[in-house]
Amino acid sequence: MHKSSYLRMEYIVRQYEQIWIKEKQKVNVLDIGSYDVNGTYRTIFNAPVYQYTGMDMSPGPNVDIVPGDIYQWNEIADETFDVVISGQVFEHIEYPWLTIKEIARVLKPSGFCIVIAPSSGMEHKAPKDCYRYYADGLSALAKWADFKVLHVSVGGVPDLCEFDDWTDDWNDACLVAQKKPFMVEGDINMFFQEKRVPVYGYHDIHKLWETEVRRVCRKFDGEKPIALFGAGLIGSTVLEILGADKVAFFIDNSLSKIGKEYRGINVISFDEYRKVSGQYNCLITASYKISLEIRKQLEAAGVEYGMLYDDALGT
Repeated sequence: MHKSSYLRMEYIVRQYEQIWIKEKQKVNVLDIGSYDVNGTYRTIFNAPVYQYTGMDMSPGPNVDIVPGDIYQWNEIADETFDVVISGQVFEHIEYPWLTIKEIARVLKPSGFCIVIAPSSGMEHKAPKDCYRYYADGLSALAKWADFKVLHVSVGGVPDLCEFDDWTDDWNDACLVAQKKPFMVEGDINMFFQEKRVPVYGYHDIHKLWETEVRRVCRKFDGEKPIALFGAGLIGSTVLEILGADKVAFFIDNSLSKIGKEYRGINVISFDEYRKVSGQYNCLITASYKISLEIRKQLEAAGVEYGMLYDDALGT
């Protein structure tokens, strides 16, 4: 989960919970796609009034329900939940119109649905990557399920908030909708400034990354193999561009990755790399903000590096 997604979900919940808490002693929340990969929404619902349930297609951390059928949740009775949320899931669903219908079924009358999904960003299969959403697309799904659209935005940032914390390559689209009988009229203090970022197709964004990788690598010692600092989505893309034969290993600060393989390449710690850094070219392969942190780490240790991002790619 990227930081901006969590911030958007938290902001939306805080604006609307004044309504759904008002007349309820307990608010039942279902999170679709709750598997904890790098964070969850559970902490947003820590207040005693909330009963949070996580659902995903695979058992694991933060998952309470694993449905036998992705489009027919027989494990959940009709009208069970007051609020259904979903973040960074709808782009992976092949038939989202079926999913939105199931959300309507398990929601109680006047229940709320919140969906956050990217409007841009590179391909990331888990196991599929099917869609990018805009305001009209999310609104159409809501209307298909006979919901009332209360709020929809793309790349929205609340007034007085820092753009840097809320903006990234995914440029999230957000939907808040309500099931009949409708009790809410329009937005509630959802004053968003919209900041759009360029939207690229997969081949366009891949070409941009390839150009940037080649630019940085031209400055490297051609006799030395390359170590990629950042075993994640960007590292995977750079590995694809360079080829596995050019990459010696990944470096990462995450204890959960060190000592394992990522995309068939060994992942080592920074402490391990420092001992042999003179034998390799180090290329930082992380998001812009994390790249800045890694750069400080490398410079503090006196280790040479190459860094991606020019003004066109930095966020």
